[in-house]
Amino acid sequence: MASRQKAKRKPFKFISAILSNSRSLYLPKLVNFIQLCVNKISQCFKFLKKYLIKHKTSVVVLLVLLLCSVFTFAAILPGNHIFEGNIIAQEITFTYNGQQPKLFIQNIRGIKQIENEGIQTLTFTGNFQSQSLPQLNNLDSLKIQLKDRKSRWIITPANPNVTSTIALNNLRLEPETKVNGLSYDFQRQQLAFDLQPKPNSNPNTLELYLGEEPLKVILEGYKLPDLKLSNQFDEQAPLEFIVNPNNKELLLKIQQNTNIYLTLNKPPKADIQQWFRGKIETKDVKFLYVDRNANNSREDLYTSAIVEGKIIMAGQEQEIKQNQFLMGENLDKPLNIQLIRHLQIIPNKGIEARFSGKTQQIQIGLDEDFPVSKIQGSWLDGVLPRDAIIALFSFGAATVANLLAWLFSNTSNSGSNNSNQP
Repeated sequence: MASRQKAKRKPFKFISAILSNSRSLYLPKLVNFIQLCVNKISQCFKFLKKYLIKHKTSVVVLLVLLLCSVFTFAAILPGNHIFEGNIIAQEITFTYNGQQPKLFIQNIRGIKQIENEGIQTLTFTGNFQSQSLPQLNNLDSLKIQLKDRKSRWIITPANPNVTSTIALNNLRLEPETKVNGLSYDFQRQQLAFDLQPKPNSNPNTLELYLGEEPLKVILEGYKLPDLKLSNQFDEQAPLEFIVNPNNKELLLKIQQNTNIYLTLNKPPKADIQQWFRGKIETKDVKFLYVDRNANNSREDLYTSAIVEGKIIMAGQEQEIKQNQFLMGENLDKPLNIQLIRHLQIIPNKGIEARFSGKTQQIQIGLDEDFPVSKIQGSWLDGVLPRDAIIALFSFGAATVANLLAWLFSNTSNSGSNNSNQP
């Protein structure tokens, strides 16, 4: 048993002996190396101290030159800044960039006609009357499928002489839904827009109040899946019928690209300020008309829809005139408008948008490829007033020029003095 314990201890003694020998060999060398480094550093500091004492004025000048150069470049180099603006445009396009469903439109009363284009399924309940399809007269419910992008349905009061009570209660947007071509036609008294939902997302919801009077409904490009129609009936031809709905609420789920047109009885008045909900998180905001080429998208023609406006960033204000384009730092991308705070219809002008965002540069011009005016903020704009930055830049630039001239002159004089010495 004792012999076994001695055998176990032998490897440990051997390792300990190796470590002690290595320490005795390398420790003096390590100490000498550290002492050498300390001596070299001490010599460098002594030399630097003598040099600074000898060239004290030059060192101070260099420090001042460095400081002035930093402030001068900080006043030039662009930085990201928050901007805000107010634009009246005849057409607005944007993508909703929020994380939750957002109430977009509400409480539009006195609608004379609603027109909807796109793939859709809807169901009416009530009493039906139709001359072109008498089978409807015996129904109390009718399911309608609109087949393709060109399909459409129209509802309007059956009696054109009555005051319509049709209303849009609310429209909610799902994240990443694009609202394309939002506009108001003052001759027709018609609000129009195109909803383009994100594929495979939750549907946008549109809630309508159908009013108290019977409705005339017109269908194009439809199917009636619950009806067995004769072979003589042509589903390609428009279908017109009258329904007296017993369910006054109609909820539509919009999952495909859909054009919506709302025509009012009369020009909107005080209630127009309540139509659009504010604080809409956005991206890809554009104030443009687009004349599309069906064969080649590169040949699409873009025209500014701006009527008037102004924009402010970094203490600089710029007026935006009619038909001018509003762009960001990159001409190929729209200005980074992150929030539409307020939307409102301005009679006989267009739709007013108050917005804010963040960018380095704002560009404005009649030609989107050749902007004529710019707003650009520097790094210092978020710290100092604009007037102070201009004064600081002027002082810094002049100081840098004078100090550089002094340094070159002093260096050349020192060199000549050294060359004259024996």
